[in-house]
Amino acid sequence: MIVTELAIGALIGLIISTTGVGGGVIVLPILTYFFGLNALAAVATANFLSMLMKISSSYMHFRLGNIPMKGALIVLAIMLPSTFLSSLFVTWLGSIPEYTQQVEWGINLLVATAIIFSLYLFIQRMFFLNPLKKLAVKENQLRAMAFPAVMAGIVLGATGVGGGVVVLPMLLRYMNLNIKQAIGTSIIVTTVLSGSSALAYAQDGYTDLKLALILCAGALLVMPLAKYLLVKLSERTFQYMTLLLILCSAVMMTWKVIMP
Repeated sequence: MIVTELAIGALIGLIISTTGVGGGVIVLPILTYFFGLNALAAVATANFLSMLMKISSSYMHFRLGNIPMKGALIVLAIMLPSTFLSSLFVTWLGSIPEYTQQVEWGINLLVATAIIFSLYLFIQRMFFLNPLKKLAVKENQLRAMAFPAVMAGIVLGATGVGGGVVVLPMLLRYMNLNIKQAIGTSIIVTTVLSGSSALAYAQDGYTDLKLALILCAGALLVMPLAKYLLVKLSERTFQYMTLLLILCSAVMMTWKVIMP
């Protein structure tokens, strides 16, 4: 069983490190279907696991020069309050027995909606936006990003989804980063945000700490391979890899909402 958990952790770690996608989109279905966790326990464990896995990934991207720190700190300042507060609200509502089923359905619906919207943003960035077009004034960029960032924080806190399918497209759309910078920034931002959300969920004992630690150990085994791929593969390759993962996630989570 431990060998299987390590192997699954290695796969998750490779995806998160190279694409920024996976913290919630891939981990949540795995925790639900393979390990039998309910929605709240899956979200809590996914947030804690995402934080653990992304610590080493953040350091790797920092060493590769993929993280513009000023922009990352601005995004964190906007998203952190909404992430923490939404986590507290979901844990409180989920602790009321008569609302448990509604909370689980609501989490699945919110995940599916976030993924579909992120898919739209990502496709728009890849195929329809002029890469040379910039917003004229930096303050306009921040103003345009404020509401999407707050909403992204709510989604991340409530569902564990955020890095690749919410934060990454937001960074590409509103901060005009290249794909490797956006991946690196989304990873370091969601490391902190997932940590704050995990703290909120841990207060009510929803997090499966043992499982998260084993999966994280598996992820650490593939860090050298992830670093090699980041150096060798082109930006366009990463764009198509990320797009494919978001598309698969959209289909999977929409099906889960329609056929619970």
